[in-house]
Amino acid sequence: MSFSNFKLTKQLQNALEEQGIETPSPIQEKAIPIILSGKDVVGIAQTGTGKTLAYLLPILRNLKYSDQRYPRVLIIVPTRELAVQVVQEIDKLTSYISIRTLHVFGGTNINTQKEKVQNGSDILVATPGRLYDLTMTGVLRLKDIKTLVIDECDEMMNLGFRPQLERILELLPTKRQSLMFSATSSEIVEEVVDQYFKDTERIIVAPSGTPLEQIDQLAYKAPNYHTKLNLLTFLLASPSVQRCFVFVRTKAMADRLHEAIGKEFPEQYGVIHSNKSQNYRLRMVDEMRSNELKGLIATDVVARGIDIDDVTHVFNFDIPEQVEQYIHRIGRTGRKELRGSAISFYTPKEEVVFRHIEAYMDKKVERFPLPAEVEYSERLLPEEEEVNIHDAPTLLGKNVVRVSSDQNHQKKEQPKRNIKPKERAMKNKRRNKRKRR
Repeated sequence: MSFSNFKLTKQLQNALEEQGIETPSPIQEKAIPIILSGKDVVGIAQTGTGKTLAYLLPILRNLKYSDQRYPRVLIIVPTRELAVQVVQEIDKLTSYISIRTLHVFGGTNINTQKEKVQNGSDILVATPGRLYDLTMTGVLRLKDIKTLVIDECDEMMNLGFRPQLERILELLPTKRQSLMFSATSSEIVEEVVDQYFKDTERIIVAPSGTPLEQIDQLAYKAPNYHTKLNLLTFLLASPSVQRCFVFVRTKAMADRLHEAIGKEFPEQYGVIHSNKSQNYRLRMVDEMRSNELKGLIATDVVARGIDIDDVTHVFNFDIPEQVEQYIHRIGRTGRKELRGSAISFYTPKEEVVFRHIEAYMDKKVERFPLPAEVEYSERLLPEEEEVNIHDAPTLLGKNVVRVSSDQNHQKKEQPKRNIKPKERAMKNKRRNKRKRR
């Protein structure tokens, strides 16, 4: 099958040809005809299989020219990076079409965005928080929305956007087409679909949590941060690692690892997390796309939606707490039917979570011993050290007692404050006052 079977406009077909896109992916082949028919759709497919095009092509096919102010298509996404990427995809497809596209998200000046909203748009791409803020100011009205797209709804739920999302859905016209696409789903997502979608057609190309077959997964057991760092440094030096993501759980770990990796590979790796400014984050992604950077050290803020070609490796320096995040992390590689590698490092404490991930994927990840060249470190970070409860202060009654393991657990009581002299002085003062009277 080719895209010509969908009766796309000549302008859209030309835009696809310029990008070298000739054959629709399975999710595109199944979703486009149903969306063109006007039904509500929920599409589940692996990361990197072209879900964005699956909903953009039919939307643009049906969208006619208009000079009205308020948008007719609303695309809600969980992160700023995904908002920017969706707009970039729209721009590629509309090079021969007169379509006004606008994206709005938090972390930037809302007054500037108000001005852009007032200038008018056909398609609005937005994160839930900023979208709701703009709606409440009255500058943005959603009464003309004909098509709603919720991209990566489960991530919005994870980020705590359910209240804002539901308030937005209540403001939309009841007569509309609703679309939802993601690589994973959840019970909360199904509740949203049941409440706000109608006559829904579900398209499941692969069950939720199914990784791409072209991603080779392997794992190493490493006891602590410094051993993981030694292992990562060794693997990054391999010629096979041409472009990669290194994922960690926290912003502090991202900064710490970026500083350590920078000593071994100066100016080759960037860092990106939610404490970085929007301009900085976008610059890091652009520098990786243009091969100025070999890779990015990141939190899960970029685990969804960032589409960078030819990523050969994904390293899970920390195992994510949510099993769905693992699927989205490794989905940064193996895109567009190219092979990729996902390599995970796990400590004994993280092994339980990693087994849950394997059960979720219904796939056993091959384990490997540490290479002989990698130094095993016994050095621990402060947060990795186990606390000795015998050295911790405890409260017993009114007195603070410190139990010390170095002194055979002997209890030392702090001296009690003697308040009787002060009480006697107060009594004497009152007695003297009565005598004077």
